[in-house]
Amino acid sequence: MTEKLSWQEFRSIHTGIKKEIKSLMWNAYKEQDAEKYLEAVESAGIETPEEVKVYLKIGDTDGDGDVDVDDVQKSDETAMYQEYAKLQQQLHRFPHAYTAIQKREMQARLVEIAEATRPHNYKCSATDGWQIWFGPTQQCLLINTSKNLAFTCSRGWWQRRYLNAKYVDRQLVHDKEQIARMRAQYEIRKKLIKRAPLPEVEIMVPTTAADYQMRG
Repeated sequence: MTEKLSWQEFRSIHTGIKKEIKSLMWNAYKEQDAEKYLEAVESAGIETPEEVKVYLKIGDTDGDGDVDVDDVQKSDETAMYQEYAKLQQQLHRFPHAYTAIQKREMQARLVEIAEATRPHNYKCSATDGWQIWFGPTQQCLLINTSKNLAFTCSRGWWQRRYLNAKYVDRQLVHDKEQIARMRAQYEIRKKLIKRAPLPEVEIMVPTTAADYQMRG
């Protein structure tokens, strides 16, 4: 049986990484959560050390030359996140391809996934504060500052739905590692939802003149 690395040993083979991301990687390593570990590796932009590959029993199973999240079996939660993103994309890009009944079923499934993947005590209100962080890539971090809960979304998702939204603090950074560090901080505290929020349920911000007047 392969021995588990101590924190000192783990730290010595994970150098040049910000503290928040390293802590996230260490927690994933201790829990033998290969998927979460490899997500952190991708954020840090490093290669997985051989000692970790052996202990977590991971390798290049898809033959693309890299050991990444595609080489491990997806968790039920990850599968739901992927289904959620696919449903949202289908409803947005091909609204006329589905019947009214099919749309209702797809919307109902989105609600089911949202309920299953968010904290039970999370309830969004129209007066909640919001902040979105844009970086040099498509990936953004969207934060409900009133509830201290973060969602992930793409720049395209935000622009399609909330380009003209008011009462949202927009932050632009040129260092993708800064967003990765912030994401790691929320994930360590179990305050990160790895999907976009469900509009009008998990996020409520005014986007039209009428909405602005109602918000006051």
